[in-house]
Amino acid sequence: MITPYKKPTFRDLLDWEKAFNTQINKIRYVIEQVIANFKTWRIMHTDYRRPLATFDTTISAVIGLHFYLAAE
Repeated sequence: MITPYKKPTFRDLLDWEKAFNTQINKIRYVIEQVIANFKTWRIMHTDYRRPLATFDTTISAVIGLHFYLAAE
């Protein structure tokens, strides 16, 4: 796990540390938006009514359709 640099009490962050933190925050923002979007999907609020063995295939299909629609 990569974490941003914290500001030491005795100095400000160096320029490269600020740039590193910016890059980390950009990645974290995208991941947090994906998680928030995933939580709003209605399919995740209901019980999974198909055989449990087909869960991987079903969720892969749902994700594929979501990104297909988002790309249009």
